[in-house]
Amino acid sequence: MRLKNKNVLVYGLGDSGRAVIKVLQEHNAHVSFYDENPRYWDYVGFVKNPMDKHFDFVVLSPGIKVIKNTLLENFKERNIPVYSELDFAYLLSKGKIVAVTGTNGKTTVSMLVNRILKEAGYSTFLCGNIGLPFSAICEKTTKESVIVCEVSNFQLETSRFFHPNVACILNIKPDHLDRHESFEEYVRVKEKISQKMKAKDLLVSNLDDEVSRGLCKHRKRLYFSKKILKKGVFIKNEQIFYGKKKLLDLSDVTLRGEKNLENVLASLAISTAFKVDAESIKTAVSTFSLASHRMELVGSINGVTFVDDSKATNVASTIACVEAFSKERIVLLLGGKGKEIDYAELFSLDYPIKEVVCFGEDRENIFASAKQFGYHTTVFEKFDDAVKYSISNSQSGDYVLLSPACSSFDEFTSYAERGERFKTLVVGSVQ
Repeated sequence: MRLKNKNVLVYGLGDSGRAVIKVLQEHNAHVSFYDENPRYWDYVGFVKNPMDKHFDFVVLSPGIKVIKNTLLENFKERNIPVYSELDFAYLLSKGKIVAVTGTNGKTTVSMLVNRILKEAGYSTFLCGNIGLPFSAICEKTTKESVIVCEVSNFQLETSRFFHPNVACILNIKPDHLDRHESFEEYVRVKEKISQKMKAKDLLVSNLDDEVSRGLCKHRKRLYFSKKILKKGVFIKNEQIFYGKKKLLDLSDVTLRGEKNLENVLASLAISTAFKVDAESIKTAVSTFSLASHRMELVGSINGVTFVDDSKATNVASTIACVEAFSKERIVLLLGGKGKEIDYAELFSLDYPIKEVVCFGEDRENIFASAKQFGYHTTVFEKFDDAVKYSISNSQSGDYVLLSPACSSFDEFTSYAERGERFKTLVVGSVQ
């Protein structure tokens, strides 16, 4: 991909956009950028009216909404190519690519696969939706590299060239309906992960997930399941097998919850493409810990345990957290910016939730759904007030779970900022 002296617009100045700009500048391209956020309007390189200027091509950050975007429509009318950040990085990278998508578990599986491959001696890069943009590492890769890329629906939405050698679809549940307008469109976008895959490439799918098992009619396909299979990666007699080959004892899995067990199965299925030895798998899995803000134990105060699961930004992810703690007495913190998802899927499961504490923009919808199923429910407008209430009103033996089922963008810039605020409030309550 020739970049020198090209006139390029980067649309969106998040982490991905800034990584793209750095690459373009290193190749002596003429770089401009545009972002609807006023905080960037005084930056050097900002273009006020992109419709009035010519560009050789545009690189689109994943955070930019595509549907009914007049600027993107203008580029199309003027035959200006638009590349997704995912495509831009892919075209500049070398080596093999492992791509992981799905509604929940992407980060855990990407991190665990990376850990397993490193343990087996592979030179790996972990990137994508996990935090480090693909564009930040693409030119550091070699033919020997394995790039483990967590891929979101936002990244796939405008992708045309991205070609993983191993792709995994973990699960598909309703999410981001505020962006995609329908579940069918959300599913279509997820399925794009396989659009450039060749017959020799491997597609890993979850046989236990009704939607993902039927997607992507790919020739070379490997299923994983908690049920016994003739082929694939599965559980039998408290052990995990790949066909007739034992990979791991379940006692070596330290992660909590059924969903995390699925994540382990998916990671092992992906690893079969790299012929990883059983000892490397055991070492990696038995010492693996979850990412920050994913079922993270914050601490205990007066017998009350606090768990930061701020990364749970949809109902399915919250269900996974509640299920993992279903033997405990739960105080559940829910709220934030809603995604037009029905909370009844959670409340109808009859988990031992002592109290639902609602907050944020979608608090009234959560309250109405929780009350419909008979849960004791308390509502606060602000996140801080909800957390402080949970700290002061919980009793010894309670587990206070921050697992919001919503995005953080009503009060925070990210789920990480929300999680850090939760930790600060909890720790500060004993000082």
